[in-house]
Amino acid sequence: MKLTAETVAILKNYAAINQNIQFKEGKTLSTISPQKNILSSAEISEDIPQTFAIYDLNRLLGAMSAYDKNPELTLNENQMLINGLTKYTYGDPAMLVLPPEKKLDFPDPEIKFKMPKDKYDACLKMAQILSLPELVVHGDGNKIFLVATDTNNASTDEHREEVGTTDKTFQMVFKIENMKLLSGSYDVGISSKGISHFSHEQAKLQYWIATEQNSNYNG
Repeated sequence: MKLTAETVAILKNYAAINQNIQFKEGKTLSTISPQKNILSSAEISEDIPQTFAIYDLNRLLGAMSAYDKNPELTLNENQMLINGLTKYTYGDPAMLVLPPEKKLDFPDPEIKFKMPKDKYDACLKMAQILSLPELVVHGDGNKIFLVATDTNNASTDEHREEVGTTDKTFQMVFKIENMKLLSGSYDVGISSKGISHFSHEQAKLQYWIATEQNSNYNG
């Protein structure tokens, strides 16, 4: 089995959410953060022939990247062989933080908009430059904005990008540290019940991210 560049990119993204992962037989990858506030699922082109768990995904990706070309992965009962040369031992699923088996019941979102890559990237870049801890989806009854800000500081710097229209007022707050999305544009839905959904416009990739306690929605 060989992994495509697209699948490797998803795995690198998942390693930033949780070092643990379980590859399941089939074409679906999923992960959940240790705090249980980020969940993601992806449909990949490869057909994984068996279920196995990895304790440290970054370590596996590092071993794979040591080969100049995309290495061949041979799956055995307790280990995989990387290019027939490197043995990598599976983890114990009982010791890992893994997503629930049951599919998430996502409520109908009251807030919907498209989030272009350039506007999202601009907010994240400015948040890093200005040391801003939060990304807020703000509705003023007319427009929807992405805002890099600090809701706990009345005199904070901020950066905002317009991303849609609305007749509602709301402030849905996310911690920047939880916005671990693979690069790209997204269709976004946010529920007032404290959960959001980000669907990648090109890849079959989606995330569910919890909003913070100080979020508010006025329907």
